[in-house]
Amino acid sequence: MNLRPEQILIYHITDVANLPGVLAEGGLHSDVAMAQRKPTVIGYTHIKERRMKELRVGCCGGRFVGEFVPFYYCARSPMLYVINRGNTGLPSGCQRSIVHLVSTVAVGIGLNRSWAISDGNAGAAYASFSADVEALNELDWEAIRATDWRGRTGQKMAEFLVADFFPWTGFHAVGCHNSGVAKQVQDLLNSQQHRPAVAVEPGWYY
Repeated sequence: MNLRPEQILIYHITDVANLPGVLAEGGLHSDVAMAQRKPTVIGYTHIKERRMKELRVGCCGGRFVGEFVPFYYCARSPMLYVINRGNTGLPSGCQRSIVHLVSTVAVGIGLNRSWAISDGNAGAAYASFSADVEALNELDWEAIRATDWRGRTGQKMAEFLVADFFPWTGFHAVGCHNSGVAKQVQDLLNSQQHRPAVAVEPGWYY
C-alpha cells in the first residue's frame, strides 16, 4: 500500500459544547494546554492524565503525548463507542452531541509543527511512534477501516498527533449525529470567515 498524506482523512471528536471555545481560540489546543480551561471532557480522565504526565513521543524529543492534538484515521472510533456507552462518566447515548472535525494528514504535516504517527492507541504503553510519513503504510488499515473491530481495537485506534495546536482553518468538514446539532454548528459558523462543510453523517455514529 502506498498512501499519500493528502489522501488520508483524520478525525478529532469533541462535544459541540466545546466548539465556541475552539472557534474563539482559532483551533484546537493540546490537552496539556487545555487543562486549565475546563472544557467538556468526553474521554477517560485517567487516560488523559497518563498521556499528559507519563507517556512520551520519542521521535518528537520525548514530549508527552498530551502535548499533542490527537486525531484518529477513522470516524466511528472505538473511543466514541466507549463514550456513548456511558463508560467515561457522560450519560449513555451522549454521542448525539459529539461532532467529528475532519482534516487530512497532509494539512497536519504542512503546519510545520512536530507531528507523529502512532501504530495504535497513543494512550497505551505499547504504542510506538514515528515521524516518518512512510509509517502510514505500516498501519493496520484493514482494522482502521473495519466496522467490526473486535480483537483489533488497538490497531483501529492508531493516531496522528500534531504538537500543541491545530488551527481551525485546517478543517474542511464537520460531521454531526443529527440535524439539530448540525444546525448548532452551522449557526456558530455563520460568524466565521472559515466555514467547513457541515453534514449529518449517521454512518459515523453507533
